[in-house]
Parts: sequence; C-alpha cells; structure tokens
Amino acid sequence: MKVKHTTVVHRPADQVHELVADVRWWPLLFENIVHVEVIEQSSDRDRLRLWAVDVDSAFEAAGSAGRGTTPAPGVVRSWTARRTFRRTPVPTIVFGQETPQPPLLSIGGTWEFRTVPGTDTCEVDLTHEVAADGGTGRHRWIRPMVEATTESQLTGLRTAAHLPHGTARAVTELSGTAEVRLEAGHPSGLLTDLHMLPSLSSALRVPVADDVFLAVQPGRRGARLTVCLSLPGGRVVTKRLRPPAALLALTDEWTVTPGADVTGELRVGVHRKALLSAPRHGQRWPDRVAERVRNCLTADIADSLQQLTLLSTAAV
Repeated sequence: MKVKHTTVVHRPADQVHELVADVRWWPLLFENIVHVEVIEQSSDRDRLRLWAVDVDSAFEAAGSAGRGTTPAPGVVRSWTARRTFRRTPVPTIVFGQETPQPPLLSIGGTWEFRTVPGTDTCEVDLTHEVAADGGTGRHRWIRPMVEATTESQLTGLRTAAHLPHGTARAVTELSGTAEVRLEAGHPSGLLTDLHMLPSLSSALRVPVADDVFLAVQPGRRGARLTVCLSLPGGRVVTKRLRPPAALLALTDEWTVTPGADVTGELRVGVHRKALLSAPRHGQRWPDRVAERVRNCLTADIADSLQQLTLLSTAAV
C-alpha cells in the first residue's frame, strides 16, 4: 500500500528540508511526536528511536480512566528507524522502521522537497509505503492511520514554516536547577520516578507502559493532558498535548544527577522548549504578549523546582 500527500510551503526548499532533517525540532513540529533520540549519525544517514502518541486516543483514555487503575496500552508507541539523505537533484529523506510491530511487515517512505521555479516556495511530498500480514484486508484500518499521521505532520510543518517570526525565533528555551537532599540510604531513584515530578504529583495518572503514563490535570477550559516518559540516566521527558493557544508545543526534559560535593545531594534540572504560535491572520504576537508567555513559563519552572525542593526536605 502506498499513500502520498503533497503540500506547498512558502519557504525555500533547503530551509524546509532542514526542519525535517533536524530531529530536535520534531516534538515541537509534529503533534504526535513526544521525543526522539539519535542513536547513530553521519553526514548522509542516521538511526533514531522515536516515541509517538495517538492524541485522540490519549484524550479518550484520560476521560474514561480512574486514578492509576486503568492502563491505556498502545496510546504511546516507540520504534527504531533509519534515514538516508540525498541532496541532489531533489533533496530527499528516505526513512524506514527497523522492526515494525505486527501485523505490519514493513513501513517506510520518503520526504521530497522540490523548489517551485522562480519562487521561494517549495512543494513537499510525503510518501508512505506499508506492507501488512494478511493482505488488503489489513489495509482497511492501516490506511486511515497513515493518512491521519501524514496530514498531521504536513500541517505541523506548514504551520511552523509559516510563522511570521521564523521557527527558530519562535522557540523559547528555558532552564532551571535545584539542589535537593536525601537522607543517607534513601534511594536516589525516588526522584527519577515519574510520579515525583512536582507539577504533576497531584494529577490523575493513566499508565500506558512501564516507562510511560498520561498525567491529567483539571483546568478551567478542560483537562490538561501531558505525556510523561522515563528514560535511562535519570531523565524524564514530558510533552503537553494541545497546549494553550499562545503555544504550538511545550516540552520539558528533567534530569537527576549527583550533587558536586555533598553526600546525599542531587541536582535536578529542567530544560523547557516552547514553540510560540501566531495570532489569527498569521501576524506576530506583540512583544509584550510574547514576553508575558515566556514569563509565565519561567515562573512555572521556578514553582515546580521549589515544590520539588520542599518535597525532598519533607522526605528527609
């Protein structure tokens, strides 16, 4: 089965190609991508591990689950993929999953970026090729899944590429650290457990897998839903799904490392990335609005780290 979609992006082909080639952008560009890890990388190929969420299924699971009792398997998937890059005559990225989950036998495809002659516009082709065990009957449910993923990715690419202030300038990166103390013999793994994240500690938690859960928090305009992913090395990655209107995407990466000198001390750090959206009609947010959004994101980090410090003190 082959599924091909084409869209027009009003940016030069090399710039759009770079947005897709640089996987650091993906959790901000693509709604379904939670996190990407680069395993191997060279000038013409790379190997990646990806985590992706079915956003609609996540909200359905969050709306029907009880506190920490009803698992929602399959909402977040992970896989390893390889990509190769061809830069002439048409910039192309060829991708494929290494070990697709049954009943898929293979899934891969291409991104192609063609310059529209005489313009700074490019046409982007995203093609998926899928084979499944069981023949065409399997394709009846696979095709809608691929169609939805393709449309979502192209929408995210167009939106980010069309930001009036440019994608790079629209990304706000913030960081913070806190030193916490644990009693002698207290397991340092305590702070790497997902439920210890201070901003999410009182949330409804819907387990997805051993290392993933959904955190559901009530809000004035509906539930706030965050995907939480635990990674080796004392890291926790979170992604807010359907963030407030001023943001296109919001991700955090938490790290827990030993303190410099004091026994029992840990350093907890957080690195936040937020992609600012644009108001209606593609205009730029006034500077005061953008600054207010950044201040709110900064204050939230400070509050979370303070809560974590108080929590660790109470544990001691």
